[in-house]
Amino acid sequence: MLIVGLIVGIALAYIGPVRDYLAQKEQLRAQQVALIKARQVRDGLSVKIRALKDPQVLEARARELGMVRPGETPYAVRGIKQPSPPPKAETDGGGGVWGFISGIIG
Repeated sequence: MLIVGLIVGIALAYIGPVRDYLAQKEQLRAQQVALIKARQVRDGLSVKIRALKDPQVLEARARELGMVRPGETPYAVRGIKQPSPPPKAETDGGGGVWGFISGIIG
């Protein structure tokens, strides 16, 4: 009986540290995923920075912001409407077989 109690006591003593270890392991996985995403963002920003060092890209970006070169005459064109989006194609409503059947019936 003493041996059984000793074994149960040792097992109970290991539960807390094992639970903490597993929680830390899961937290480490989450942090590694966050690190990978942050590195991807960093790499994307590095590509944009390198692209902005190209004079043609830099000029195109400046023109998008409405900047002009010294000596150029800027013009503002007014009254141009944005084109309307193309009409959407009709679908069965995404209902699958039931959408098809309800379309026939109704």
